Amino acid sequence: MSMPMPANTHFYIEKKYLDYSYTMPTMEASSDYYELGYVLSGDRLIITPTCSHTLHSGYVGVMPPFIYHRSVPASKLPYERYLIKFTPSFVSPLTDALGRNVLDEISSQLFNCFSQKTSGRILLYFEELLEIYQSDFRYGSFRLQCILCDLLLAVLMHRLPSDTNQISHKTPLMPTIIDAIYYMEQHYQNNPSLETVALLSGYSASHFSRLFHAQLGKTYSEYLTGIRIRHVQDLLLNTKKSVTEIALETGYLHTGNLSGQFKQQTGMTPLQYRKAHMLL
Repeated sequence: MSMPMPANTHFYIEKKYLDYSYTMPTMEASSDYYELGYVLSGDRLIITPTCSHTLHSGYVGVMPPFIYHRSVPASKLPYERYLIKFTPSFVSPLTDALGRNVLDEISSQLFNCFSQKTSGRILLYFEELLEIYQSDFRYGSFRLQCILCDLLLAVLMHRLPSDTNQISHKTPLMPTIIDAIYYMEQHYQNNPSLETVALLSGYSASHFSRLFHAQLGKTYSEYLTGIRIRHVQDLLLNTKKSVTEIALETGYLHTGNLSGQFKQQTGMTPLQYRKAHMLL
């Protein structure tokens, strides 16, 4: 479990720059507070027992209590974010007026994206909250309450509908499968074999293969290919590296293998994908 909020503390905010490779070392879940984060730069894959989703720049992530989750890098872009922690009692003006269910409604989407204009307005809330939190303003706590309640309603009002950025798992993931996904995300460049990951999970290869497919609805090789293709897409759009360089960096021994799998997944060759998205 995550560390509980310190006694008599009901609100916390920080702005932090982390290396792109930062990963949560273990699955964590809070027991007494909600988390609200704004991604300034970078891309993060959030794995929970019921779904996985990716946060990009301008996204707001919401994490209610008692949901185990783990964050791993989804690209090599620098990772900078705001993070708010707050107890339900801190937003009592909101829940007293609208009911406790409003927090459930807000956290029903764990990732939230907005139009470019609205995303900028959402960021202003985080900036103002941090400024007040770090000040010695006499009525700072009341101001934090007011602005946080307004921020939560703004997220609820302006967020765009969830899309395929979220992958729902076929069944709630067992901790061993979550750890396996984490290992695959960290070592995809080395093309880890099913046997290797099964051994780390404590299962025979055949049992692990059946369990993996039952929980994720994909074979081990299909899931690993998806991880590698996602990182290929990131390198195509965010670097000037050649397809050959990208192939070697993502574990493909031959560019032909990369191009074949990439076209099968996206309908385009790597160069077509780069050209098409650079024009957007």
